[in-house]
Amino acid sequence: MKIILQVNAGVEILAGFILLFNPHLLLNHAEPNIQGIVISKMYGILALCFGIITYILGKHFEYTILFKQVILTIIAFHFAVGLHMYGVFKQHITPNIGATALHFSLAVIFILIYLKHMQKFTA
Repeated sequence: MKIILQVNAGVEILAGFILLFNPHLLLNHAEPNIQGIVISKMYGILALCFGIITYILGKHFEYTILFKQVILTIIAFHFAVGLHMYGVFKQHITPNIGATALHFSLAVIFILIYLKHMQKFTA
């Protein structure tokens, strides 16, 4: 289970740095408008903070209900972002499906890890 927190931390910290310095990469649009740049940088800040928080939590991981809820929230986050980015792709706002594939893949991998170890959580 700790691997979920560690992988999420790495992905989100990396995404945060990338979006802060290259905000046009969020939607990969040829001519991004200023609102898209601002929102992308805000998402970069959020991703960076989310990554730092999950890194800290990963260092102190225990099989408790709190960590179970955090891990389920991370899984739901990646699934929701995958759905949203798929909609953005289908609306031709972004030219590739990379973010969708990444977030859906993380959600599926994380749920498989969770299902394998879920009986270890204590009440």
